[in-house]
Amino acid sequence: MPNDPDQDRPGEKILISPRYLAASLPTDHQQLLDIFAEETAWSAHTDASSLTLTSPCRRITIRHDQAAVGRGPHMVITARTDEEAAERWRADIGGFVPIECVARLLGTLAGELATDPDHVVYGIGAEPGLLELYVDADSWTHFDDFGLSGFISHDGHAAVVSRPVDSSAPPIHGDTSVTWHLAASPEDLGHLWDISFTDKTPPLLLHAVAAETLDPRPTLRSTSFPFPAAVAPLVTIERLSSPSRRPTAQPPHGGPPRSTEPKRAPKTR
Repeated sequence: MPNDPDQDRPGEKILISPRYLAASLPTDHQQLLDIFAEETAWSAHTDASSLTLTSPCRRITIRHDQAAVGRGPHMVITARTDEEAAERWRADIGGFVPIECVARLLGTLAGELATDPDHVVYGIGAEPGLLELYVDADSWTHFDDFGLSGFISHDGHAAVVSRPVDSSAPPIHGDTSVTWHLAASPEDLGHLWDISFTDKTPPLLLHAVAAETLDPRPTLRSTSFPFPAAVAPLVTIERLSSPSRRPTAQPPHGGPPRSTEPKRAPKTR
């Protein structure tokens, strides 16, 4: 997927809206992992096409396989009770996931793992099954039908979907253990990106990614990260001429500051 030539101005800051279409290249995901490995105590192993990071406790692995791009998840996070144990939970990342979502997931994982590894692996101390999200009713619509629930964007391009293990709905990706699925699939492009979480994934990890996806504010990004040209017609890109601007304090096109109170605070399971 070629890059947008209008963005090849390193160092500039831009606002991209909606943020769930702020696509990033899989190679950017790998670069983020490289930085993550340098800044943390996680060990790294590379081969011809993949990079694997292992947590200090040896129970969490993150694998990025460039050869898998376009054929399924290219980044997989796996938790085990020990190195030889069966998988306890898994997060699969595929396609042009916004790098902000990946960064939020990695940051939340690393921070919680450093504080309480057992919480990350076993879910000890976590609220059982309850996830609270703040959702902008002007951007997302809640649904609960046919064994699935969640939110779909008003343009129909993205969704956050919950499927309980005992749901009568068809399994997501044919895997009955997948209980949450976040994805963007614009009609003109087809599948753009998706992230799925299996049962027993700590709620705080899902919450971090879902909150990033559902946030109605534009994404602030440097043009150092290439933007896929095919997605450009579907988003609004605003260049920031002054580094002193603070786009998150108010809407980018003027008007009163955005209220910090949520318009809706649904609870989903």
